[in-house]
Amino acid sequence: MFTRQVAQEVGRHGVRVNCLAPSLIMTESQQGRIPAEKLPLIVRQFPLGRAGVPADVAHAALFLASESSSWLTGQTIDVAGGRIML
Repeated sequence: MFTRQVAQEVGRHGVRVNCLAPSLIMTESQQGRIPAEKLPLIVRQFPLGRAGVPADVAHAALFLASESSSWLTGQTIDVAGGRIML
């Protein structure tokens, strides 16, 4: 709701406001927290069948920063391998 509210308030000034909402992203610190034997059980919960990597979030951010997303504002993009849609 915050993203939508701010987007509504600043849109008339040409400012776009969007939100990235990542799920399980396998950073170095995450790899140390998840036991290797449990990872296959966890990634089964994601329709794409894998955990995310930092590049997945970076690519979504680059898209939002590009002209390709110039008609998007007030959106939350779930970078979650499809898990949120379940």
